[in-house]
Amino acid sequence: MSLRRLFTRRLLIWIAAVSVATVIVLVAATAWMLRPAWLAPRITALLSSRLNLETTIDDVAIALWPRPRISGSGLRMRVPGRPDLPPFISIEHFWLDAGPLALWRQRVDTVHLDGLKIAVPPSEARSKLPGVGSGGGPETAGATVNLSDSKVIVDHLVTHGAELLFVPRRPDRLPLTFRIHELRLDALGFDRPIPFYTRLTNPVPKGLVESRGTFGPWRRDDPAKTPVAGEYTLTDADLSTINGIGGILQSSGKYEGALTQISTVGEAETKDFSLDLGGKPVPLHTRFHTIVDGTDGSTRLERVDAKLRNSSFSTWGNITNLSGPGRHSIDLEFDINKGRIEDLLALSIDSPAPLLTGDVTVQGKLLLPPGPTKVRKRLTVAGKFALARGQFTDSKVQDKLRELSRRSQGKGQDEDPGRVLTSMTGRFTLQNGALTLPDLSFQVPGAAVNLDGRYVIDGEIIDFRGTLTMQATVSQAVGGFKSIFIKPFDRLFRKKGAGAVVPIKITGTRKEPKMGIEMGKVLK
Repeated sequence: MSLRRLFTRRLLIWIAAVSVATVIVLVAATAWMLRPAWLAPRITALLSSRLNLETTIDDVAIALWPRPRISGSGLRMRVPGRPDLPPFISIEHFWLDAGPLALWRQRVDTVHLDGLKIAVPPSEARSKLPGVGSGGGPETAGATVNLSDSKVIVDHLVTHGAELLFVPRRPDRLPLTFRIHELRLDALGFDRPIPFYTRLTNPVPKGLVESRGTFGPWRRDDPAKTPVAGEYTLTDADLSTINGIGGILQSSGKYEGALTQISTVGEAETKDFSLDLGGKPVPLHTRFHTIVDGTDGSTRLERVDAKLRNSSFSTWGNITNLSGPGRHSIDLEFDINKGRIEDLLALSIDSPAPLLTGDVTVQGKLLLPPGPTKVRKRLTVAGKFALARGQFTDSKVQDKLRELSRRSQGKGQDEDPGRVLTSMTGRFTLQNGALTLPDLSFQVPGAAVNLDGRYVIDGEIIDFRGTLTMQATVSQAVGGFKSIFIKPFDRLFRKKGAGAVVPIKITGTRKEPKMGIEMGKVLK
């Protein structure tokens, strides 16, 4: 064997020995670094510094066979100085497969989380986080804290059985809780927006939500203000989870903001919308812009443009989440500028034909406090309205109006009073299941009626008092042979230039209305 060949062989042996030694040292160093006693405090220190949360961990375990795996349990991250609150983030169990090279590169392929729970603290707890409201510096409230590039990147994070809940300000209130069936995050780092996909159950109204978007960069000064943006679909949401409302809702839209204040723009379709007022389901389509306060689930309606059957209207106001599931206080203003009265009546009267048809405009306010009683007992609606080209579909009611119009014009029985269309205006208050109309006025050809009274939904009871002002005199209205005996009393009813002003009352029920003269007032 030549000296050159011998030298080459020894060099290869030496290189192989060094390589093996390097691998052994690398594995030994990795094994030493992965000792639970060394790893656990470094995990908690990294998360505490990056997230600005007090972090603890119960247990960390290392397994090298059949593949290197790090696992742990009891990971909890709390708002500093608030041990009375539940952990902001808690994880029952986690694990990740990581070889030595991946750890040295500080790149992890996939992390699995069991029992993830995110409990967003109330606003006053977040305001006490270090740096919030301090009056300056990079961690002043409202400022985005610039994080250095993340040293560790997780390519994929997958959860198994997760919850997102918002801790209420008052301890006697139940948290708003979202059950997360699936959550995937990609390219997870503290310094960047994180793409995500999630599928969860929305609690109120209860339905399935699918969403894609981005979350981050992480806000160390106030984690609940971490930016979030994306798009969503809500399917088969059961509106009956809001007491007093019914129907199955489908919705889609886009959102952006932070966990505590999310601006949402979208559309919703409910083919069978109903209120607990005794009416029947009607189709409802809406376009909306809302602001959701994640601390308690309350929603501010910036503007909602809706179409109920053939009626268009707008509404704005607040839906406040209160203690207990499905408990909401609704306080809205609305403007119905292109409405049909039959569409509105369908929500409270279930009949084959509508009571009344015509064009209507309404402006008012709606208040619906929470409670176990029916909506008609809790609902308060007040405002003003105007009805044009109104016509009653009940032949008995319409015949009475035709007869009133004919007599008010002083026409005979064989004369046609013309097409009897009613115009109506007034103020109204719907409260405790009764509709009060303090200054209702309506006109038919030849007559004007001014009434003050109420309509009780249960039993459909009518009770109105007022005056009938006619073009004709009383004797002309009576007509025929009887008018001879009535004519001396014309002066008794003639007022303000009208042919006659007669005190009247309308009583009975919607199906059997009765109109009469209040003789007591006539004699006075």
